[in-house]
Amino acid sequence: MRRALTGCLFAVAILLAFASLGSQKAMANGAERGFSIQPEFTHVVVGPGEELKLDVDIFNLGKQTEEIELSLSGPQGWDTRLTKWGEAFEVRGLLINGGKRMTLQFHTKPPADATQGDYKFTLQGVTKDKKIQKEVEITVTLGSGAVVPEAGRIKLLTDYPAIKNPAGKNFEFDIQIKNEVDKDRIFDLEAKIPSGWDAYCTPRWQTEKKITSIKVGGKSSEWVKFVLTPPPDVPKGEYPVTFGARSGNDEGTINLKAIVTGTYKLELGTEAEVLGTGETRNVKATAGREKHFTLYLWNGGSAAISNIDFFASKPEGWEVSFEPKSLLSLPPIVTSPNPEKVDVIIKPKAKAIPGDYAVTLTASGSEAREQMNLRVTVGTPTTWGWAGIAIVLVVIAALIGIFVRLGRR
Repeated sequence: MRRALTGCLFAVAILLAFASLGSQKAMANGAERGFSIQPEFTHVVVGPGEELKLDVDIFNLGKQTEEIELSLSGPQGWDTRLTKWGEAFEVRGLLINGGKRMTLQFHTKPPADATQGDYKFTLQGVTKDKKIQKEVEITVTLGSGAVVPEAGRIKLLTDYPAIKNPAGKNFEFDIQIKNEVDKDRIFDLEAKIPSGWDAYCTPRWQTEKKITSIKVGGKSSEWVKFVLTPPPDVPKGEYPVTFGARSGNDEGTINLKAIVTGTYKLELGTEAEVLGTGETRNVKATAGREKHFTLYLWNGGSAAISNIDFFASKPEGWEVSFEPKSLLSLPPIVTSPNPEKVDVIIKPKAKAIPGDYAVTLTASGSEAREQMNLRVTVGTPTTWGWAGIAIVLVVIAALIGIFVRLGRR
């Protein structure tokens, strides 16, 4: 009997030992998992219509990767959501590696009819297997007025606030955005531009990439290139522009100026085109002899074109010259309705084979450039024609003489 009782007690002791080991192992496994939710602030004050943005850090305190489902609860009518830091999309769950941290942003904005007072929001996270759950409460006090931003928290600087360009050319401003607070911030970029104009921003050294916002580190700065594109028919004048960067309630602006010097439209034509009788760009010339051709120039823009020089692309051995060789200025045709005339002297080489040749005339000014293609038809000199006729007559006379002699015999 005593042996049986001793055996039972020994068996119970073994079972209790195994149960204790299992419990300790379970506790150890539990210690390897865990996460925390830490908002930047737990109680803030906002004004009517003001959007609140708070950073929220999610820490995986364990060793294994966790999938955490997130949810938000709060007062009705408030526009509330969680987003990835610096992005617009909403986040309702995340996958985070062991020992890692992920930063989200808590957004909320009161409805227009919200009254003053305290409003409580609960941010909850739970692992996918529902074994670990955490939550944190954020209190938002709606005050009587908007929070006034601290002066000088954003500074915008540029070396060249006014740029002068001819019409049709973009205006490019390099702008420095300085973040005067200690934490990193996302700045939304915006601008007030003249009607009909276009504008966009790029990173200073990545001009192929267009952006609408930029991240700037705490107590540091970033450069952006602000590009303005005027409409094709923009009149000459000065156009004020305001560029701005906004982060939350903080906003910085800088005044810029685009100065349009005018439009430039250099045009070339023939006498027939000027008189409206057609387009004659075919010139007849003789090998080895000069042919004079009148080139007409006019400016269809709104500002004078300066320092116009003339060039020609021609067949080898040809000569092409211009008189005058250049023009100091060509005013708009609206102020000077008579086109300018340039005498073009074309001289094919003496041994040019009869046929059609291409000659390109170019007028190049400081503000505009234009070309005209001519077809030059080359014929043989008239003296060669008379010489040919004389040879034919001599041959005919010789033949007649031969026939006469043979007839007498």
